[in-house]
Order: sequence, then structure tokens, then C-alpha cells
Amino acid sequence: MTPIVDSQYLRSAGRDVEVPFRVRLKFNDQHAELTCSQVLRVLPEKRLVCFGEWDGRQVVAKFFMDPKSAKRHCAREKLGITALIDAGIKTPELLFKGMLPPEGMPVLVFQRIMPAQDLLTEWEQAGSSDLRAGLLGRAAAVIAEQHKAGLKQDDPHLKNFLWTKDDLFTIDGDAVNTRYIGKPLAIPESLENLGLFFAQFYPRFDGLVPKAFRLYAEKRTWPVDDDLSTRLLKNVFSQRNSRKKTYLKKIYRECSAFVCKRSWNRFMVCDRIFYNEAMVRFLADPDHVMNSGRVLKKGNTSTVTMVEVNGQNMVIKRYNIKNAWHAFKKSFRPSRAWISWRNAHLLASLGIATPKPIALVEKRLGPFRSTAYFVTEYVDGIDAYCLFHSDRITEINPESIVTRFGQLFQMLVDASISHGDSKATNYINANNELYITDLDAMREHRFKGRFRSAFGRDLARFMRNWADLPEIENMFREKIDKITKKL
Repeated sequence: MTPIVDSQYLRSAGRDVEVPFRVRLKFNDQHAELTCSQVLRVLPEKRLVCFGEWDGRQVVAKFFMDPKSAKRHCAREKLGITALIDAGIKTPELLFKGMLPPEGMPVLVFQRIMPAQDLLTEWEQAGSSDLRAGLLGRAAAVIAEQHKAGLKQDDPHLKNFLWTKDDLFTIDGDAVNTRYIGKPLAIPESLENLGLFFAQFYPRFDGLVPKAFRLYAEKRTWPVDDDLSTRLLKNVFSQRNSRKKTYLKKIYRECSAFVCKRSWNRFMVCDRIFYNEAMVRFLADPDHVMNSGRVLKKGNTSTVTMVEVNGQNMVIKRYNIKNAWHAFKKSFRPSRAWISWRNAHLLASLGIATPKPIALVEKRLGPFRSTAYFVTEYVDGIDAYCLFHSDRITEINPESIVTRFGQLFQMLVDASISHGDSKATNYINANNELYITDLDAMREHRFKGRFRSAFGRDLARFMRNWADLPEIENMFREKIDKITKKL
């Protein structure tokens, strides 16, 4: 029998909401029973979104749990949805508004669009530039309709759009700003909001923006000139930089994506997806698990081991303390594990492949740091040095690997990132992709002059790998020369 729960249970359950469950809602003289079957999103004590069934229909239910702001957010959600409907913009129908006893928690019940998936999922599954351009154009056209009606989504992220075979739906009325309703958004506000949307895509997709912007401009009956396009791209770069800074602050604290534990003698942060009982035991005593793992590298300053946690292979890199003087010097600054954790997330945010960062652990004594650990997924591949120096080179097309390196180096140039230790062994070829590893010396540069010097050293170090392979060296030299001419 599916249990019946109340508002007190949902608020106290945190992230551990068990499904299925039933709730009995009321609004004036109306009563309704809702069965929730799947949790889509939970912000503890703030918001819960579920798939469910209501009155024989498949629905999406939103529970507003914060006692201080629940009524305000619920009203704003309803206002945003109503504004979208009035503007003729497709959005799921609001079926019911009620309260969940005993505390009167506001609940909204929406039509569930089926079959459908969010635009982020559709984008990730798109297999070609033409498909991605089509998705981007459809989204830009919908955003143009919003702006024409004086509406804008304050956070127009990809999960706020539902893609079906024939339509694109806007969801999350709480994020719809109705301040300018009834009057088309001015050019500066429009470009800023559109730039925020485009900024969510990796820089390598910026080439798709001009075509999508033309579709947007047609909807707005704007002339597409160089001035507007330049202003849009500046907004994209600015918004992307702002989003990156905001995200890189989140990776060191408790949030929906990460579990974070701090104490006088320890700091730990872990990707919430991987945080389970086995991971808790592992992170509590990483050395114990490392002792039973396969050593990949053993040095004075670091030890790298492959371990298995909950049936999944992972790599843990321990940054060792050599002696008392070394401990003293390192205790006042961010550990190399801390830096690697940040750099891994930075690369991922730019669409540059690196083994997925899973956890960071630092031993501490108050503000002073000691031994630190950086945990990533294990990527089953072969490093570039071994690949080009082995018999396997006859099984692959070396030109394709060199081309991939050219694309990778160009992405690093575009982001002003130097690696700091560009040995070929720090690039893993796997899954038809190049993964960058060993990130503790990687730097993001503010000044072009310093970046050019650092990146030049990276390339010089990289080319030394091929001194005994003149044919490969010439192929790399040709690619690198094309890149360095633009610096």
C-alpha cells in the first residue's frame, strides 16, 4: 500500500524522499489525491518536483516547502505560467493549485508532456552540427517570442525547455520575469538574456550562434548587422565567464551537486552521484584502500593508485608530505589536490575531456593543510607516448590523433589555459577522445603575454616527445605552427 505523507514529512526528509507516496491536497472545497512516483528534483526544505498521477492523468507536481518564501514562489510560478499562456507561448497546463496539510504547503500540479525530454538531453544526444543548429534555432525563436511579449527567463537554462517531436515548451514559471510584460524587451536587455542562454554551451559551439541569432532577429524584425552580432558575442563571453566563476565557487561547498564535510582536522567534498556507503568508508580512510589497489605511480611527492569502490574503478592521487619543511611550506596554500579538483571542473565546464573528478580530501589542522587526495574516474585508454611508440600505431590513423591534438590545443588557446607539464603521457586516448590528466600545474591566464609564454613552454615540452619519431614530429609541427601563428 502506497503510504500517505504530509507536509511535515516532505520538509524533514531532506534529499531522502522515498517514492512512491501519496498526498491529499485541498483547495477551498476541492480535494484531490496525488500519487508521486518519481523525484525529479529536490532542494531540501525549499522545493520538491515529482512525476505522478492525479485524477487519472500523468502530471508534474511542485511542492514549495520553504515556510518563509513558499507562498511567494508559488504565486510567482503561477504568474509566470499565466503570462506565458497569455503570450501564446507553449507551456504545460496548470491543472490544480492546492495546499498540503497540516502546514498548508503550496502545491502546483501541471500537465506532464509525453513523450518529451529536456533540451539539455536532446542536445547531448544530437549527433551532428546540423541537428544542434536546428535545436539552437528553435530555442532562439521561442526566446524571441518571450522577449516580444516583454517576458524573459532570469535563468534560461536548457532544462527549462521541453522538447517534443513537434514543439518546444517553456517550463518553470518561477524563473519568468514579468517586469516588462506587455512591452517588447529593449535591445540591451534582450541581448543580455540571449547571451546568457548561449553562454551555457561549450565555446566550441559558438560557431552555431550567428545562424540562431538570425532566426531570433527575424522574429523580432531586427536587422542583423555586425554591431548587434558583436554585442551579442560580448554578452556571451561575459556571461560565460560569470557562470564559470559562480560554478567554481560551488565545487567547494554543499549543494545539489556536491556533498561537503568540514571539521577541524579534515575537509572533504564529493560528487553527490558517487556518494554512497562504500564511498563514505573509502574517503574516511583513503590510505587503507590505496594499500590494496594497483600502484600506477610511486614518487616522493605523489602516489597514484587505481582502486575499486562499489564495483567501479577509480584513480586516487595522494599528494605526499616529504618532510617537516615541506609540510610547513605547503600548509599555508591550497593543496595540489585542491588545485586539481578546480582545474578538472574548469576543463569540464569548457567541454575539454578529463577524467571525471569524484572527490577531494585534505587532512588539516585548523587552517593548516597536510596530505591531500584527489579521486577521479578511471579512463581505460592508452597515453599518447605509448600509443605513438607502440605497434598499435599501425592499427590507428595517426593523422586523426594529430588532428584531435590540434583541436584540443586550440580549445586551450581559446580559454588561455596552459597545462604546465605537457608530457605525452599526460594525454590519454580513449573513447575516440583525448583526456588531459595531471592537472595540478595547470593555469588559467588573465594576461595574453603570460599565457603565450606558458603555452609556448607546453608546446616545446610536448614536441620533445617525438624527437625519435621524425614523421610524427613533422605532423605535430604542422598543426602547432597553424595554432601559434594566431597567438
